[in-house]
Amino acid sequence: MFPFDAPKKLRKLSERFIDNSSSIEKDALLVLEHLWTLPYLFSPFNSEASTKSELHWKSYNNLFDYVSAGIQAVLPLERKAYSTGTIACNPEHFTHSGDSEKWFFINGIATSPPVAILNCRELARVFHRSVHLIHTPTYGAVWDIIDSVTARTLRKDGILSRPAYDLVKEALVTHDKVVLVGHSQGTIVASYIARKLLKDKKYRHLAPKLEIYCIAGVADSFRIDKELSEEFKRGVPYVEHFVNTLDFFGRIGVLSHLDHTAGAVFSTDRKGHLLNDHYIAALERGEYCDQQSRLFKYVDGHTPSETDFVHHIY
Repeated sequence: MFPFDAPKKLRKLSERFIDNSSSIEKDALLVLEHLWTLPYLFSPFNSEASTKSELHWKSYNNLFDYVSAGIQAVLPLERKAYSTGTIACNPEHFTHSGDSEKWFFINGIATSPPVAILNCRELARVFHRSVHLIHTPTYGAVWDIIDSVTARTLRKDGILSRPAYDLVKEALVTHDKVVLVGHSQGTIVASYIARKLLKDKKYRHLAPKLEIYCIAGVADSFRIDKELSEEFKRGVPYVEHFVNTLDFFGRIGVLSHLDHTAGAVFSTDRKGHLLNDHYIAALERGEYCDQQSRLFKYVDGHTPSETDFVHHIY
């Protein structure tokens, strides 16, 4: 079954494209401008010995998972989420339950369950915390890109964004701190969650508990609450961005929309878009931020203080 198999959905989508033709045109021009970086999406290959590359078959539990990941990335079929925050990845020798805080990870485009788990495990290892996976299922790379365009440019939030918001909202009620890490398409969902939370009169007061870290961000805007930010003297919700300057999706995303992006944007002259292969190791070493970001201060299970915020908001 194709994800957009109903004629009614296709008609509505076509109408939305027509109504937002100017926004589509702007995005098309951005794509053409930065198209020359597209070949760098998957390079360099297996570049970091300390991480498990998404492209190397030895990173997976078995060869079937590796082959399945490749097939799901290209074959356009509708699939269900593998984990709606129910699966938690834990680092080795992890004993602390961390009841006062909860971590979530939202994956990027063309991510099958084996790749999502691979990403989630690396985050758990680097930050030595239990990380709960909110899996965005892949419909195949082409449909995922279309879905990203409708969510970002056309402001049509995907079917996972609302359930993801509910998960984060519930965690904010029961925990002192909620940390949300989004990669690629996951940053669009994270942007929606922040926007939705700040509009929610019942739960808006919980926004100071939320920290969002965007990696290889594709979102074209990220909003915080200026009133709450002035009260707490830092961004609310708190957000940081990490991006490779030669990452195609980062270039058409956060790097092209700095004026509409709240939070510090840390970048380095690296290639690649894959979380494990091209981001995790540099994040672990603090290369994006000279070890000054709040996210870096969580590495190896450390906990930043209540004053360890980067004061950079728009």
